[in-house]
Amino acid sequence: MKILHISDLHFPKKLPLFSLRGKAIVGYLSYRLRRKSKHPLVLVSAMIEAISKLEYDALIISGDLTNVSHPGEFQNAKEILRPLLTDKTFLIPGNHDRYQKRAIGPNPLFEKTFSEWMGDSLDPKLYIRSKKIGGKLFIGWDSNYAIPRITANGYVAPEVIEKTMHLVQEPYVLVCHHPLWNPKTEIESKAHQMTNRTEVVDKLKVHPPELYLHGHTHTNWVKLPGSSASFPIVNSASSTRLSDRNHECGFHLIEIEKSISYRRFIYSEDKFIETNPIFYEESEGVI
Repeated sequence: MKILHISDLHFPKKLPLFSLRGKAIVGYLSYRLRRKSKHPLVLVSAMIEAISKLEYDALIISGDLTNVSHPGEFQNAKEILRPLLTDKTFLIPGNHDRYQKRAIGPNPLFEKTFSEWMGDSLDPKLYIRSKKIGGKLFIGWDSNYAIPRITANGYVAPEVIEKTMHLVQEPYVLVCHHPLWNPKTEIESKAHQMTNRTEVVDKLKVHPPELYLHGHTHTNWVKLPGSSASFPIVNSASSTRLSDRNHECGFHLIEIEKSISYRRFIYSEDKFIETNPIFYEESEGVI
């Protein structure tokens, strides 16, 4: 099973200011003035082209397709991703896809746009999505919630974890937007991290995943299995951002057989090339 994992795509889209509300205005201006140049269209096109040429069995997208969860951004993201949206695709939302309450509402914009590739709901009251691709089970959680102030916290309710542990009996890959672990050089602020990730890791010990795929923090890494989290944790964020001295960006192609192997691709000189993955032992970071 070859799993291609991308995340935090933040596809650029020009929006009229009058169509924005509340914190979306601040978030959009921040994107236009500070972050737009870090996600150039040429890189987006190069990523789509590179993925189209790779052999994989499943394409996993772990959120943040948009910047401020504007309706126009969702349609834009769908159009850009259209060549890659097949029955091999599984995706979940990120905090930027839940940036505004109106994006969640009674008819969530992410679900409205991407329901065909989100898998099946395992519980009508909880966000637990499942999809089998090539015989491998993928489980998706939504760790995001819209809050009025400019923060990016995540949270996974205990009942989501417990219900997942009860319903899922076979080996599975877990996909969620927020990290469960960070390298000591990439510690998240209190306004950015999953607030109950220690509890999440502890409850996953009942039936740990084969692999945990996430984004949110815009630096690639692979945390190897450890004593607290017995499973690998892979971050492929941001797959559409230019790397700099503080951000090692790109995406991973992961092969699960008797063991797990990793390939990493980064943008360099107008195209994506293969380079070495960034590995960490669990002791080199924190949960």
